[in-house]
Amino acid sequence: MIFTCSKLFTCRPRAPFIENGAIAINSGTILAVGTEDKVKKKFSSHHVIRLHNAVLMPGLVNLHSHLELPPLLERVCSETFPNWIINLIRAKKDLSNKDYKSATRININTLIQTGTTTVGEICTHGVSPALIRKSGLRAMVFFEAITMSQHAENPSSPPFVKGGMGKLIQFGYSPHSPYTVSEPLLRALSRFSRKKNIRLAMHIAESKDEIKLLQGKKSGLENLYRLAGWDLDSAPRDDSSVRYLNRIGFLSSNLLAVHTVQVTDKDIMLIKKSNVSIAHCPRSNRETGVGKMPLKLFLDAGVIVGLGTDSLASSPNLNMWDEMRYAYRIHRQDGVSTENIFKLATINGAKALGLDKEIGTLEPGKKADIIAVPLPVKNTGDLYSDLLRETKSCTMTMVNGKILHQA
Repeated sequence: MIFTCSKLFTCRPRAPFIENGAIAINSGTILAVGTEDKVKKKFSSHHVIRLHNAVLMPGLVNLHSHLELPPLLERVCSETFPNWIINLIRAKKDLSNKDYKSATRININTLIQTGTTTVGEICTHGVSPALIRKSGLRAMVFFEAITMSQHAENPSSPPFVKGGMGKLIQFGYSPHSPYTVSEPLLRALSRFSRKKNIRLAMHIAESKDEIKLLQGKKSGLENLYRLAGWDLDSAPRDDSSVRYLNRIGFLSSNLLAVHTVQVTDKDIMLIKKSNVSIAHCPRSNRETGVGKMPLKLFLDAGVIVGLGTDSLASSPNLNMWDEMRYAYRIHRQDGVSTENIFKLATINGAKALGLDKEIGTLEPGKKADIIAVPLPVKNTGDLYSDLLRETKSCTMTMVNGKILHQA
């Protein structure tokens, strides 16, 4: 097939938008990208699908989500981060496996309609992998671990994986946070990750309360320990979460650090030195009141940062366009550009998951994960800004050459 469009955005470094663009694909792989005349001439036997008044671009990568959670934001919101966690734990007691399945189906549909083609999913209740596989989305599924037990068993492949995840889904582990997973298990997961080249995701340095807990100060997280029946003496101790994880050998290029709001210059240096990637969830940070992540400092340091929506317990929706808009709004005063935001949502997300050789840009040899969005009505001469201002959903979402949504 050949898809033609008004404008084509490849997201390749220093590559301009292509006027009257086209992309040729076959068997889920991109064959050529360029102007309509050149691509049609080279692949004259291909069937042509014309997308009028459309912009073609790489599919969005939602780097961090909890698809199993239904809308809980209004129910669990709180003035403090520890109370938000406790409210979420209590709210989940009223939810059943049926609720998690229903929420996952609805949330997957939202992702597809709004242009997410790859998702970093935290699986807590075991229902999202099968539904993601059925949907046709590409995913990295991180199986969550929460325990302060000092007698950690050696990790192995989750039972879901042994039954087959499909070619579009990879798996990893998600120890929840430095203060909700014991040091023995973190060390075991780190060894397993390195041995098997398995990726890890963890909520790190999300709140001031987390840092206070590690520093042995009153934080509010003591209530979480009491609720969980954990001994407060088992909490980790260090100057910061990043330094603690570095000390126990947990930081590595296989790690995706989620949030990383409460960090120092030294923490950023350790993250860069260890080649850790970051999942930035600005609207979740707003709703839980944990603060503003220093995005520009990370980007200037050369750290790979992508965007994620987080869950419907801490974000109003799973629309990456809304996440992109909000990220630009709060970071533009620091020198973050609209082009930066598009890279966070595409190629940077792919790099953070180790998938950048397959997705994240539109170029020959990569997988055909492509979205079409309406050509902006208002043309200011800056298409990045115009798209960011006007785009709400997609007219086409394709993963691995298969159209999952067409409006």
